[in-house]
Amino acid sequence: MTKIVSFLTLIITVFVCLLPAAPALAQRDRVFVASYGSDSNPCTFGSPCKTFQNAVNVVAVGGEVTAIDSAGFGPISITKAVTITSPAGVEAGIAAANGNAINITAPGATVKLHGLTIEGPNAAYAGIAFASGSYLEIVDCSFSNFSDGISIATSATTSILISNTIVTGAFDVGILLDTGGSGTITAALDHVTLSNNYFGLDTQAEGGPIEASITDSHTEANSYGIVTGGASSSSVSSVILKNVMLNQDGAGIAMNPYSLVYLSQVTQTSAPGLLTVAIGFAANDSAAISDGSNHLMGSISGGGSLSSWTAN
Repeated sequence: MTKIVSFLTLIITVFVCLLPAAPALAQRDRVFVASYGSDSNPCTFGSPCKTFQNAVNVVAVGGEVTAIDSAGFGPISITKAVTITSPAGVEAGIAAANGNAINITAPGATVKLHGLTIEGPNAAYAGIAFASGSYLEIVDCSFSNFSDGISIATSATTSILISNTIVTGAFDVGILLDTGGSGTITAALDHVTLSNNYFGLDTQAEGGPIEASITDSHTEANSYGIVTGGASSSSVSSVILKNVMLNQDGAGIAMNPYSLVYLSQVTQTSAPGLLTVAIGFAANDSAAISDGSNHLMGSISGGGSLSSWTAN
């Protein structure tokens, strides 16, 4: 009898070993955070997480994190493709106290940020510190009180879209585009407001070229509205402004070597008694080109010239 039991046990053991292993719990394509959530929850709509970071950790690559209600959901480090969003009427906040609000190091990945309100501590941190990624999309967001509101400094090839976004109170740069090594940046800024920053937009082609377009946007009360510069004839900042207002900035556009600016329907205004330099050239290897429809006030300094091109 004992021999029969042992034989049956052996047969059952072999059978169990031949069964396929149970699959690991799959990551979800969509997860949720809420003010009443807990990071011990599975991040479903019925059992949401508490913080963006935990939700990003558990969501599948390329998945979506959605805020259910208005609250602060904490800083985030992003290393993979992900969308973080909130529906209309929900204020999904990040209050950064001792570091950057969002760090992005995601080589080759697409990162989308929609509907976020990001507030800083008036210290040397960034609202977004972007080091790598193939595509960054920022829509319906606001940034306030950082050293840099949005800092994109990369050695990778990167495309950027920033739309319906406000950046204010940066004591260094509102939006920084900076290439290093062999990096390139192609950026589109649409309906962007840059207010009360030191530099509104700063494009620096340190290692590779930058091509940026700014449409239907305005700068307001920055020390410098737009600053451009490059490193060489192969690392040029090329910036197109169309329907842009430079309002009460200390200087509207400051152009450093190896930069090129196209102006179409650009208006500069100034507060009474404030001397505005519409375009300031730091060297003769930078150039501004107008379609004849701009309305720049003030002077053109530094020995540069404003050329014309035929508007389409």
